[in-house]
Order: sequence, then structure tokens, then C-alpha cells
Amino acid sequence: MAIYLDKKRGDASSKAKVSTKIRNIVARKTGKEANHNTSVAFNFNATIEEIDRSNDGAILSFQLLMKSEPSVADFTVEGKTAMMGDRSEIEKMLAPDPETTIPLVFTSICQQIFPTIFMLAGTIDVPCPSLALLKKAQVRVAYPTRA
Repeated sequence: MAIYLDKKRGDASSKAKVSTKIRNIVARKTGKEANHNTSVAFNFNATIEEIDRSNDGAILSFQLLMKSEPSVADFTVEGKTAMMGDRSEIEKMLAPDPETTIPLVFTSICQQIFPTIFMLAGTIDVPCPSLALLKKAQVRVAYPTRA
């Protein structure tokens, strides 16, 4: 999957390409009586780590954990994301969104993997986490400090 994001700030003609590959995904139904209509809240934790950087891109490793309360379902997604674009665009994608304090690239990763999570939730008949969780997500990032 690939998604092209217009810059939200600065020159609107410049774009960064963000491509996400899922390496591992697990969807578990933990409540026997649960179905897709069960009322739940999801706790959402994520880790993003920069594993490589060049002048025109960066490669990130990520892990997302989504667990429902009450415990009826959980999802785990691991993978890699490649960002291609000019250096300033890559820096903007890695910077936290001023409203949510979550890196912009994380939103892109979630937008790309959520269709798969939605499909798996339907397959095992459990509620699907909402993209609205991005406003409350706990994201731990590990980027090398740049001078």
C-alpha cells in the first residue's frame, strides 16, 4: 500500500510518499459471547523506531497494540514503513502533530493498515477499533537525534 500526503504546512506542491508493509498481524477474539455490536473501548499503544535514514527517505519499524475493555478482542500489527521525499518533508512527517502530539507518519501508517484490521474484526465477529483512537493513542518513538 502507498499513500501520498500533501504537506499541511509550507509548499503545497511537495509531497512525501509513505508506503507501509505489514510483517505480522494477529486478531484475537478473547470474549466468547462478543460480537461486532459489543460495546467496548480500545486502548491503543504503539512503538515507532527509525531503522534507516538517507537524504531522500527513512525506514521505520512499528508495532501497534489494540486491546478492548472489556476484554473481548485484541489486535497486534507489526511492520515497516518507508518514507520517500525531500529531507524537510521527511522531518515534518516524523515531527509530532501540534494538536495530537503524535507523529504525522503514524497517522499515515494507521490509515493504511486499518482496512486490514476492519476486515479481520468482521471475520472473527468483534468490534473494530476506530481511527478516532489516534487522538488518544500512546505512541513511543525512537528517532536518533539529529544535529
